[in-house]
Amino acid sequence: MKIFKFPSEITPKLAEETGWHIGDGSMNFYKNSKHTSGLYQLRGHIEDDREHYISRIAPIFKKLYGIDINLREMPSTRVFGFQIWNNNLVKFKQGLGLKTGPKLDIIIPKQFLVNNELKVAVLRGIFDTDGCVYLEKKNHKFYPRMEIMTISLKLAKQIRQSFNDLNLRTTFYKDASSYLGNRRDAYKITIRGNEMFNRFIDIIKPANPKHVAKYKFYQKSFK
Repeated sequence: MKIFKFPSEITPKLAEETGWHIGDGSMNFYKNSKHTSGLYQLRGHIEDDREHYISRIAPIFKKLYGIDINLREMPSTRVFGFQIWNNNLVKFKQGLGLKTGPKLDIIIPKQFLVNNELKVAVLRGIFDTDGCVYLEKKNHKFYPRMEIMTISLKLAKQIRQSFNDLNLRTTFYKDASSYLGNRRDAYKITIRGNEMFNRFIDIIKPANPKHVAKYKFYQKSFK
């Protein structure tokens, strides 16, 4: 049986890991005839997010919780990540303010918004798991756009306010079409333009290699 340790204080690493959960995570308790078991899962794209899980998520998860996670492919759903059956892990995350079950109204727990260092870390975690970078051709140059989409209006407002607190200009709007085929309203927080893209990278410091590679490609386009 894996022996967990649990963080005793709120740190930037715990904030970033909480951001991963907000983006890619899920958890719940499941009952059978004998007992109830807690299941925690974190899963990203089978190709695009693989290196992020290997090079950053696994080492930080071990530092926080003292265990080696078993990363694996799940080809039927095109995801890469891990799952852990552990009641105490789910209870710990509940204690942070994260809910079990569907994440329809998920929020950033307030203790991760008390200062800019924690805001940056939790935003990095959310963006690295649930954010996108788009490079559009305009006037023979690339025009950058960073975007996070969520079905939680509360979360969208928190993300927008946190970016604004960090002097990152955003646009915010509702996409009334369907979100991933679920026919729910989705909310987009977007940061646009060269100045804000560079500032975003400098402040948030995304760590997912797919975002880093896209920024390096963007930089090279100006040479």
